Amino acid sequence: MLAGRVALVTGAGGQGMGRSIALTLARDGADIALNYHRRGEHVAATAAAIEAMGRRALPLQGDASDAASVEAMVRETAAAFGSVDIVVANAGAPWKPRDVTEIDAAHLRRVVAAEIEGVYHLLRAALPGMRARGWGRIVLIGGHMADAWTFGPPDAPLDYPLGKAARHWIARTIGPREAAHGITVNAVAPGPTRRFTREEALAALERAPEAAANTPQHIAEAVAWLCSERAARVNGAVIPVPGDKPV
Repeated sequence: MLAGRVALVTGAGGQGMGRSIALTLARDGADIALNYHRRGEHVAATAAAIEAMGRRALPLQGDASDAASVEAMVRETAAAFGSVDIVVANAGAPWKPRDVTEIDAAHLRRVVAAEIEGVYHLLRAALPGMRARGWGRIVLIGGHMADAWTFGPPDAPLDYPLGKAARHWIARTIGPREAAHGITVNAVAPGPTRRFTREEALAALERAPEAAANTPQHIAEAVAWLCSERAARVNGAVIPVPGDKPV
């Protein structure tokens, strides 16, 4: 479905959604640039698994919230693979489920930088090439019910849903504007999602796990569909993947 396409996945250095998204897009035929920030211990194994599928992999260290770093990621991916056709904004910031009066300003700035400014940097760096080629897929990883989040201890937190809801707004706003260029911008909004071992991540590529709770593969399959031609007319959408949480 994605043969000949090149995808840049941010936050792909761990054991969560980023890794499964990268593996799934490679399964569907794309070459993958794997962004990681500080912890890259799983990147080599993920890259090796992608290359075993016959696809190319490019590990890229960089801060997905920093403009210069994001520009370098896009530039290096295009130099290595010829283009950047797909961007998945998965990297985010840690959150603190605390009362608003207990969240310090520095922490909130870090969340805004990672969740909102990082997406802006990706759009700014990737859209010109996509427009020139007349094709592109941008998928933002948001959060289930982030637009009106009412759950979570001890109260509905401010930082995490603020960032994820902003990603939903960006998808809804930017997507329709880019349709004329053959580009779609959508968001996937996962509920609570458990991590995978490497063995589970690879096994799930052949058969998505059947479970009420979300796994990284459930999210990855939604992302892969949005990147495919089957979703060419889906633009500005927020796709909820709540798992066992009610919609």
